[in-house]
Amino acid sequence: MTENLLTRVGISSEEISVTPHKVSLFGLEISETIVVTWVVMLIIIVFALVMRLFILKKFNTVPKGLQNILEMIVEFFEKFAKSTLGKKGSLFAAYIFTVAIMIFCTSLVELFGVRAPATDINFTIALSGMSFVLINAFGIWTTGILGRLRWFIKPKAFMLPINIVTHAVIPVSLSFRLFGNMFAGLVVMDLLYSVTYLSFGLPAIISIYFNLFHVGIQTYIFLILTLSFMEETTVYGAKKLFKSKKSKQLELQEQEQKKLSA
Repeated sequence: MTENLLTRVGISSEEISVTPHKVSLFGLEISETIVVTWVVMLIIIVFALVMRLFILKKFNTVPKGLQNILEMIVEFFEKFAKSTLGKKGSLFAAYIFTVAIMIFCTSLVELFGVRAPATDINFTIALSGMSFVLINAFGIWTTGILGRLRWFIKPKAFMLPINIVTHAVIPVSLSFRLFGNMFAGLVVMDLLYSVTYLSFGLPAIISIYFNLFHVGIQTYIFLILTLSFMEETTVYGAKKLFKSKKSKQLELQEQEQKKLSA
């Protein structure tokens, strides 16, 4: 009955699977999204090497042409990271840029009729896992091990269970949000292509939105949430457990200057 109803409205009854198809590679059954991810990564690496070794052999003091564009991109991601994390954000601009390139480039493969890796929950979990590790590493680096542990009992000790659960849900939230939105785009595109009287022209136009603007929005959300969670680890301003000699000397000098000014 369902198939007859779909046929009447011009929709084919093809199954849309949440899990990607498997492909046989060297005798192993591997998800097609894993193969696509490695191919895209290889293309990015080769492109970067060609750019660095053959096109931009030396960087000029005054940037011109392609070097100017590259420096603008680097500056953009540095400002983006600093807007949330302050001066320390520049250290994480490379990670933010890498994640953005991976999500965007792997999503472009849908233009060639290949399933995007971001529509596979395993891909988004891997990205979220790396971000989760970085969030905690930033918290420990900024506030120290003791400061990171104190975060879980703030603002009051009875918040410990709630803070633990809330923090543990971060990778789940990041991965499922990205996966859900990207998979929804895949479903919409498949439905449009399956409708007989809409399969000419309209899907090509809408695919520009889902493969460019929609991907850009989801990438931005993923990155801004990662930076926001990193910034939250320092919200209570806990000091480092171990301080360098220089930092101690600077603090003593500041205290002496305050006493003299008083």
